[in-house]
Amino acid sequence: MKASTWFAVLALAFAARPLHAQEPKPDERPAEPAATNPRKEQAPVVSIGVVGARRYTREQVVEAFGQKIGEPYDLLRAERGIQNLFAAFRVRVDDVLVREVAGGLELELRIVELLVDLEPRFVGNVEVDKETLLKWAQLPERGELYLFQAERVRQRLIEAYKQDGYYHVEIDVVKRGQEAGSTDVPDVIFEIREGPQVHVRDVVVRGNTSLPDRGWWFWRDGLKKLSNVELDGPGLFDWYGSKFDREKLEADLLAMRETYRDLGYLDAIVELEPFEFSADRSRVTLHVVVDEGRPWRVASLAIRAFHREVDLKDRARFVDTPVELVYPEAELLALCKLQPGKRYERVKEKHDQGELRKRYGKDGYLAHPSLGAEGWQFLEPELAYDFEKHAVAVTYRIAQGEQRFIREVLFEGGLHTRDRVLRREVDVMPGEKADIEELSRSLNRIYSTNYFSDEFAPLDHKDPTYRFVPVPGQPNWVDTYFTVEEGRVVNLQLQGGVDSNNGLFGRILLEMRNFDAAALPSSVWRMPGEVYEKEAFHGAGQRMVVELSPGTLVNSYQIRFVEPDLFGTHFDRTQLDVSLSRRLRRYRFYDEERNDRRIRLGREIGRNWTVWTGFSHQGIDVSDIQASLGDGGDFGQPEEYPLADTLFAQEGHSNLVGVLFDVNHRSVDRTLNPTQGFLASWKSGVYGGPFGGDWDMVRSNLDFDWFWPFGPEEEEVRPGLHFSLGLGIADDFGGTEDVPYTERFFLGGGHNLRGFAYRGVGPNKGGEPLGGESMLSTSLEYRIPLHSVAQPGTYRRVEVFHMKFFGDAGILDPAPWRLDPDELRASIGFGFGMSYPIPISLDFGFPIESGEGDRHETFSFSVVNITF
Repeated sequence: MKASTWFAVLALAFAARPLHAQEPKPDERPAEPAATNPRKEQAPVVSIGVVGARRYTREQVVEAFGQKIGEPYDLLRAERGIQNLFAAFRVRVDDVLVREVAGGLELELRIVELLVDLEPRFVGNVEVDKETLLKWAQLPERGELYLFQAERVRQRLIEAYKQDGYYHVEIDVVKRGQEAGSTDVPDVIFEIREGPQVHVRDVVVRGNTSLPDRGWWFWRDGLKKLSNVELDGPGLFDWYGSKFDREKLEADLLAMRETYRDLGYLDAIVELEPFEFSADRSRVTLHVVVDEGRPWRVASLAIRAFHREVDLKDRARFVDTPVELVYPEAELLALCKLQPGKRYERVKEKHDQGELRKRYGKDGYLAHPSLGAEGWQFLEPELAYDFEKHAVAVTYRIAQGEQRFIREVLFEGGLHTRDRVLRREVDVMPGEKADIEELSRSLNRIYSTNYFSDEFAPLDHKDPTYRFVPVPGQPNWVDTYFTVEEGRVVNLQLQGGVDSNNGLFGRILLEMRNFDAAALPSSVWRMPGEVYEKEAFHGAGQRMVVELSPGTLVNSYQIRFVEPDLFGTHFDRTQLDVSLSRRLRRYRFYDEERNDRRIRLGREIGRNWTVWTGFSHQGIDVSDIQASLGDGGDFGQPEEYPLADTLFAQEGHSNLVGVLFDVNHRSVDRTLNPTQGFLASWKSGVYGGPFGGDWDMVRSNLDFDWFWPFGPEEEEVRPGLHFSLGLGIADDFGGTEDVPYTERFFLGGGHNLRGFAYRGVGPNKGGEPLGGESMLSTSLEYRIPLHSVAQPGTYRRVEVFHMKFFGDAGILDPAPWRLDPDELRASIGFGFGMSYPIPISLDFGFPIESGEGDRHETFSFSVVNITF
């Protein structure tokens, strides 16, 4: 007979026997229901009574119980109803009495409402307010507390207090109204003795001979720096020292032990000595003692291969069968940094793991979470210790998996984007080996389109990923899925910003990054909604920009259209770029208005090179030259006003017409804020001559940028170097005697030669720059991340704050094809920046080499793209 049947018999036998409700003990769960005789289960329920209800009405209890009048009694429903009553009302069902009556069954629910304090009280909390305490206690906003939860809440409060630095906190719980027969309203009081908030005065480590702590700030080195400890004494950004938290301290001790293990000190002991509190107990000095022991050496290194499969007897386990290596062992060992006779360091082991994964991945042996145990895996190494020689024999164990080939390349998530827009970014073709590096490069190109990202809310948007799906019955074949999420590609924004070069400005921008000129809306009235839903003007990978930007110093307007694949070839594409723009700039001593109309055709050569050619027609107006600053010489201005002659020669309206020739190279890890790779750009124009216009001249400039990250490769936010080099030449020919003033090169400001004012670098005439027909500019910048956050749904981290140190240098020469070293200018400095959510750059530059008439500007700043 089933247990439920026995319970049913007992229930009928004692149906008339009253049951006494008892108060629950802490963490007590609701009792199981008394069951009725299964043979009577089909009888209908004619009534349901409730005994013991005080706060809740009979109707509320019966509704939560779930049994309907007139329907057969359902045991499973009754069990669920008891659980529902506890979950919804904290009501414990002590018994369910079932009586046979005329026409069916009569139920009687005997319940106990758990005692609840509708507003628990906190006393003694001086530094922490009630709202924070309720949050720490995980109580609802109304604050009600069941008495049996009080001890758990006390523990939560103590843990939260200690995490906030209140190491000495004590909390007592006083309960009233829980005595048997008491008619008092339940009352819970948390008596809190906070004590002082404790800050770390210092962390003193003794015995760390091989890893001494030395240096300061970013130049710190030693055990604490390598262990990335969280607790430390006062510093530049934390004047009081870290809040003392015992859990963080234990984590720091563990991190120090792991640092020694990583560096080969397998016997190292890191222990904590008694705390040293100040007299008022508000500060603590932590003493850590280290016994390093001897470092272990590598006795030998070998690599073995295995075939891994699930154990059919226990699917949580695996069976590893030895197999032959795909590659010669000597070839694989040559990739490894861990070497016999050298110190055994786990950091080198991690490096070796990455190199072996790359070697196999290039030939289709894939290590990817989507393949699980079927993919390539670096298994736990086998270590054999020789305690006498203090040496360890290391055997790398590899589950090689199957060599994979791609059957299909598929895309998911691009609901409104044409397949060809994604496919043209992927170089891995069906039938080829699944090269993991090439797949990663293809993924980076998809990300770099910015069609599937949201720079305004990167933390809330999932970046593109890829996964593999094995083909059933074909172990060597996989389908590759690239998963994307449509990003913010239609931007209608009202923005504003300010920087030291361009002053205060506003910006009204309509930008469509994944534009489709052929995807027309169904009607004019439906256009706004269809554009917002990406159903119109979306999905072909084109770019459309309409921009209006008024400002105190610069007013600009622009319309631009870019077609990245004019002939639909996917690879080695031909691009079309058409733009109309107008820009009015107010300089210190004159105004310049430029209307530019240009069209360009670009041809991709491989993935990294693009060659452009095009035509440009620019109308330039120079006006409002300040006579108080000017000298025209032969142009009729008084001799006592020294200003560049070329500026007066250009006064009024003139046209600059010519052909363009540009070459771009891009091989960086990301479009925005690159950290690794190389950029190169050569922009040239030949104006005048057979093309008409008022000036015959050639202008050409080369720009190079190198990026090098430092630190472990597995870290996405790392320090790095950025080196830039710029070269420029402008020269006249034909009937033009001098290069127009507006087409010369200038240096100084927030983007080059920081420490000098915008266009504040000479040679000068009367305190104003002459401009250069030859230019050299270079900069070396070291960037240090200060804070980053994880992006939800991924392990990718996004930089928020950074610091930088830089050195800038440059030369302007008024003559073409010449760089006079006497005109060298240089500066050094540092700066701070925010990358998200508001791009901010604050730089402090200090000239170390300047010339007569140069204008200095120590502080330069940029606060841009503030969306209102």
